[in-house]
Amino acid sequence: MNICSHGVYFATEQKLPKGVLIQVHLKMPREVVGDVVGDEATEWCFTGRVAHVESLGPTNNKLGVGVHFLTTKFPAQCSRLAG
Repeated sequence: MNICSHGVYFATEQKLPKGVLIQVHLKMPREVVGDVVGDEATEWCFTGRVAHVESLGPTNNKLGVGVHFLTTKFPAQCSRLAG
C-alpha cells in the first residue's frame, strides 16, 4: 500500500472498474493521530474515485488500484457513517 494526501494505491483481487466511487477506511498509526483513546478515534474514512487499475503480473491474481481521494471524514464523522 502507498498512501499520500491525495490518494492511495493498493493491491486487491477484487475487480474495481476505473471511475467507480469507493469508500476507504484506514486505521491511522499513532505517529499520525498522536495519543488517542480507543480504536474508533484512529479510523479515518475517505471517499475516492478509482483512477487506474493495472495487472500486477501474469502469475499474480491481484490488481494494482489507484484511488484519488475526493473527501475525507475524520474519526467522529466516520463512526456516524458506520452506524
